[in-house]
Amino acid sequence: MQTLRIVPNLRSSVVEEMPAGQVLLFTSELGDADPALLAHPDVRPFSWPGLLEAARDPDLELLEVAEPLWVGEWVRALRSIVLVRVLRAARPGRRRVRVATYAIENLDARERLSFRSLDARPVLGAVATRLAAGGLGVSLLLLDTVVFGTTGAAENYRRAFGWSLRRARHTVLTPRLDACRVCGPPAGTPRDRTVLVLGAPSERKGFPVLMDAWERSGAVEQGWRMVVCDPAGEGEPPLRDGVSIRRRPPREVVHELLRSSAVVAMPSVRLRRWREQIGLPLVEGLAHGCRVVTTTETGLADDLRGHPLVTLTTPGDPVSLADGLRRAMETPDEAASGDVPRPVGYTKRDVVAWWLARTDR
Repeated sequence: MQTLRIVPNLRSSVVEEMPAGQVLLFTSELGDADPALLAHPDVRPFSWPGLLEAARDPDLELLEVAEPLWVGEWVRALRSIVLVRVLRAARPGRRRVRVATYAIENLDARERLSFRSLDARPVLGAVATRLAAGGLGVSLLLLDTVVFGTTGAAENYRRAFGWSLRRARHTVLTPRLDACRVCGPPAGTPRDRTVLVLGAPSERKGFPVLMDAWERSGAVEQGWRMVVCDPAGEGEPPLRDGVSIRRRPPREVVHELLRSSAVVAMPSVRLRRWREQIGLPLVEGLAHGCRVVTTTETGLADDLRGHPLVTLTTPGDPVSLADGLRRAMETPDEAASGDVPRPVGYTKRDVVAWWLARTDR
């Protein structure tokens, strides 16, 4: 084992992207975690005995933990970091384990660290937030290397914690968008007139706005349908004509829909204390050659301006979203073929390789 990753909210794509020589300890699962992928021998539920066993591996070089602005998981990460370093220090001759994180939080750090219980006391709330930011900044000194998944996340951390990141090696590596690791490069075959939605039909994912925009777009009259893949499979949201829900679809079905659908929609909106980070549906859609309709709230918005397959719309605006859907649906199939130049980006293997690279700093 060369790398150990402690991951909250395990999902299928995390297992699909695992580099060789990595062991994955997960603290919780998301609804789209396919049981077949969880059977991987190097994917295990987190436990302290499991962490102790991994820390004793003489080949271990890197420990990847949750990002610091995921505050609840960062507390667990700090305990893990200290435990691993104490165990390695107690065994002379063992190589030092570097600590890494992959950071994608785009919500302003001060808002992320604010205390809901102090909303009615703004002065005290501001002081508490400042203290929390200072304490978190000090804890960042334990990191050896950081990869930011978006330029927005990098700027967010630099504004709030620039002083504590100076000792850590860091860079921005946006996700790979040119080919799915499971399916390979997109084929230039005609796509179905399907708009695919990956994820729960929730308010923060813009589903109510999407339903309004769908009706305004006139898609049904043009022979289009919308398929919602809901990994949780809970609730009965009101649907418009031409919209259906697939509840808890197996991972192979999701890949099949991505290969055959023409458009992926991800109209995220900002809520208090929540903002879309990267947006996995966006990444998976582009990796499969789909045209993508999203909003400027996704963390990758600034990195994808000008991308030939991406249509950016105004968050929470059904008129703007309907126009974006029409433009994406009117684009010829050739735009989704493998011949369209697209930014390449970086795989999880590339990120881990960058973390492991030796430097003279």
